[in-house]
Amino acid sequence: MIKEIVQFVDTLPEETFSRNLQLKEGLYIFLDIQEEKGVPVLKNVDADGKLNEEDYGVFTKQTEMNPFFQECLNIQINTLPVSPAKIFNPNKKIYGVSCSPFVLAFTKKNFAKYHKDILIKELTDQYFKKAEKYCKTDTQKKMFFLFRNYLTQNIYELLNNLQPYKEAKDSYSVYLILKNISTDDITESHREYLKENVFNKEEYNQEFNGQVFGISDSLSGFNDKKRFLKHQTSSLKYNYRIKGDEAQKIWKFFKLQQNKQLPNPCPVFIDEKELNEELVSLHQDGEVLSYSELIKTLLKKYNKESLQNFYLIFFQGIKGSRIADIDFVPQFKYKIEKSLKLYELFPVGGNFESLQIFNIFQLEDTVFNKIFNGNLISKTKNGLWLKYFDEIEPNLKYHFTDALFNLMLQYRKAIYDYIYKAKYQSITCNMFDQMMKTSILEDIRTDEDFKRGYSIKEKLNIWFSLYKFFNQNKNRENMASRIPQLLEKMKQVANGDNVSFSDDPAEFAFGAGQVVYFLLTKSASSNKTYAMLEPFLQKTKASQLQETIGNTMAMYKHEIEISKGRFEKLASEVLTYETEVNMKDYIRYFLAGCFAQSVIYEKKKIK
Repeated sequence: MIKEIVQFVDTLPEETFSRNLQLKEGLYIFLDIQEEKGVPVLKNVDADGKLNEEDYGVFTKQTEMNPFFQECLNIQINTLPVSPAKIFNPNKKIYGVSCSPFVLAFTKKNFAKYHKDILIKELTDQYFKKAEKYCKTDTQKKMFFLFRNYLTQNIYELLNNLQPYKEAKDSYSVYLILKNISTDDITESHREYLKENVFNKEEYNQEFNGQVFGISDSLSGFNDKKRFLKHQTSSLKYNYRIKGDEAQKIWKFFKLQQNKQLPNPCPVFIDEKELNEELVSLHQDGEVLSYSELIKTLLKKYNKESLQNFYLIFFQGIKGSRIADIDFVPQFKYKIEKSLKLYELFPVGGNFESLQIFNIFQLEDTVFNKIFNGNLISKTKNGLWLKYFDEIEPNLKYHFTDALFNLMLQYRKAIYDYIYKAKYQSITCNMFDQMMKTSILEDIRTDEDFKRGYSIKEKLNIWFSLYKFFNQNKNRENMASRIPQLLEKMKQVANGDNVSFSDDPAEFAFGAGQVVYFLLTKSASSNKTYAMLEPFLQKTKASQLQETIGNTMAMYKHEIEISKGRFEKLASEVLTYETEVNMKDYIRYFLAGCFAQSVIYEKKKIK
């Protein structure tokens, strides 16, 4: 995988690493320092110490980019510290913004804390002592000494006499940049800094054939001071060592991730330079596309039916370089071979009558996200928030109960593998049943004033429409056609057509659901909810369910006419049916009967 990341970085044009990056708010000052009589002198100020206007600028969120600030951005990118632990001023951390022999950067409020000229000189000298080792050429060394000697002696006085610095906000970054040094020199010195500091610790490094190999700081962290975070059973003390240039490219890769210049998840294609470059370009140009939109655009542009041979990386957070998941995907198909039709078996205003699922990301949003009441994927102003690896908590405000929370923890990795890696074996029909049943029962349990009715019916439509879709579906019945058959049978029974339930307990469970829902509507309670179904759902034996139905009928005898009508005929069939099955195995039929169109309220058709 390290090889593929290195190759991925190599395919990207240099402008990729600065595209769409925002310059930090702050004051940017170029210092023209030259030597006169062996003494470094600042030349781009007048007699009153006023800087030339073309040599400084203040950048805010409202400032438009121009060539001056673009140059500042390039310098900012090529002077970044690897991490807060790898800066040149580690004790007081004043100069924690840059790591360069030719740039000294800091936050004004950090600098302003130290009012003593002597202390500032000591800290400045400390910074430059560490920076000196990254100057390689004679020219670089000469310019460095001018820059260092001038600032070590004059930085405190210089800044406190500059009007732009006095007017700068405390939160601003302040960049002091040597003017008469080339950007190539700045980039080269930063490369030397990276070469040494992208490794975790120098003591882990080893030299072989003139090259230094070490542990990449971007990939590995060591918890020497936290014994419970250390790997206790590993056979090796260190993992894979890599070369310095490889470690630099891995660092650049994770800087792209931290700067949100890569999609998440991010595919790294093997031996597909054009695809890799196009992927990053599409993500960075203009409006940020979702992962599904990126994939769709790539397939369309390159006239492909599927994408093959790539590593898929899911990043978690932007602090550090944590990888939540990484896996090789031999083939990914965007389109579902036979589009899935969702049937409106339970009335929801016609919204399911013509609904079809054509691609894998529609399945993710229309089916799996609905199971968790929209808590698996959320829409934000920055795009989609995929919560496959995030830390999550129950939240009743969004109907995310403890049961759904546990369900999501149990199945979200399997869903991620199914959608993003084409691992279609990761979800079975039984797993799908468990997800749908739990989600529907939670809607029933937490319902208030029949407000969850639409969600329940929507999920029942999804459940039964896709009942045979997932893995291990052999011998599964077609629930999409079964529900209309059961409804027709209930009509015949309720009409008194001398039709009785067969020996199939599904008919009894469905009929019981029809009867119970009718009784629910007759309740005199001022606070009617679907949660009133729970006493019926808890029964494991048919006789227990029949007894509860009988007691409820007695309770509502003044609201229903028991002596005649369609209810009497259907209820009579339900109460006299005999079976020893476990009703938990037929709960889907009971729920279907509850939420299907009621045959009791239908008028008998005239023959």
